[in-house]
Amino acid sequence: MKKIFSVIVSAMLISGCSESFLDRQPEDTLAPETFFKSPNDIKAGLVAAYQPLQALFNATALPHMLGQMSDDGTSPYNSFIWHTFYKNNTHSAPEIWNGFFKLIVNTNNIIDVADKYTPKNDAEAVVVNAYKGEACFLRALAYFYLVRLYGDVPMVVSRFTDPGTAFGMGRTPVDDIYRKVIIPDLEYAFANCYKKGDPALTGEGARATKGAALTILGKVYLTMNDHSNAAATLKKLIVDKEGGHYELLQDYSKIWLPANKFNLESIFEVNYNVASGVGSFYIRNMSIAAAYLFGGRVGSGLFCAEKDLMDDYVRSNEKIRYSASVDSCYADLLIQPTPLKLIPPLPECKNYEQTGTDYNYMITRYADALLMYAEALMPTDPAAAATYINQVRARVNMPPVNAGDVNITLILHERRMELAFEGHRYLDLVRTGKAVEYISRVLMNNNEYERRVWRSAPIPEYQLILPIPVGEIEKDQTLTQNAGY
Repeated sequence: MKKIFSVIVSAMLISGCSESFLDRQPEDTLAPETFFKSPNDIKAGLVAAYQPLQALFNATALPHMLGQMSDDGTSPYNSFIWHTFYKNNTHSAPEIWNGFFKLIVNTNNIIDVADKYTPKNDAEAVVVNAYKGEACFLRALAYFYLVRLYGDVPMVVSRFTDPGTAFGMGRTPVDDIYRKVIIPDLEYAFANCYKKGDPALTGEGARATKGAALTILGKVYLTMNDHSNAAATLKKLIVDKEGGHYELLQDYSKIWLPANKFNLESIFEVNYNVASGVGSFYIRNMSIAAAYLFGGRVGSGLFCAEKDLMDDYVRSNEKIRYSASVDSCYADLLIQPTPLKLIPPLPECKNYEQTGTDYNYMITRYADALLMYAEALMPTDPAAAATYINQVRARVNMPPVNAGDVNITLILHERRMELAFEGHRYLDLVRTGKAVEYISRVLMNNNEYERRVWRSAPIPEYQLILPIPVGEIEKDQTLTQNAGY
């Protein structure tokens, strides 16, 4: 791991404007202790620290993998290992591992610099602490994904002055990483980041906020099966409004439009901007059938909607969310239903084959928080839980549910209908202990357009996490492999 990191200054990574990259010295010649002389310098490094997110949440990366591993996504006429759960130790997604650790190294540097910087006055201290808060949020987010995908991972929380110290630390238990890094980092971010809508964030909507910290912290507590702390945390966001003002957009189909970036429902999203040379190529995940129908070459067949999801929409009479989420893409007996979120209207996709699009990737939004709050309240106050579920359902003209209806099956269903293809489903199933049951059911039965059975037996429990990248183990023998691989 490098002790020096990129300090490319580009406000476009945060605000989406079309400023040019500023000329800087090569990254390997620019040490933090010689560069960071003011809050603006710290901000420049922080902007660069966000950059790995744009690769991690682009085409073929984390959204594709999480979709394939859930019961929402499939890959007709292919057999991606993420979908079939026959992974061996070569199926470790090292680009995901390396991308999140790059984010961790970058944020460790920012935190170290902020800790050593002496503010000139109280106002400057607020600014520097906010920048540190954003770095803490990003580090927590990176570790949160890593522990859910890989289990125990190395706990790296300081800047390396000697790259050799990056080796030999072994793997830290997941619970320790939650309690020693993720939770404290998110608490610090909540205490010090700006709120959504704060003047300091004008034109910089992609920066982490108090609301983002509360939302991810609530999800952390749910993942740890701590409903009490999850409810208390999400109450601060939803009831007490301590994270800023959020609300559901009236039109479900417009949540992801580039014209609506950083809208009132958005809590944290990864910014893409074609004009700045950082477009989203999420459209490359679309089905070959969609590309065939509309005359483009952008479709790769990497990702299609699972028929089980489509049947769920139909059974539930989900007209609005269904039509905004998936198109059947039927063409000459070629059926490859394609996700519609995060891409332009299908006839227009061919116009973005080379440039990519300005569609941001929303890591979390207010509907996600409302449904998490309902889940957290479910054990103690199912009537209140139903209230928050019904806020989400009312937006799409679905009838209300009653307190007696509220259970984990209902909540998982509602989250599926609302959040399909947004990277939540697989992780929801794993944290609630439903992954083997739900996903195996799909893989062990054929359907009308695939007509094949992927598995003759349920998914082995060990397959729910990825193997540690073999290349990392070869470099550091203290990194043991996950059981089963």
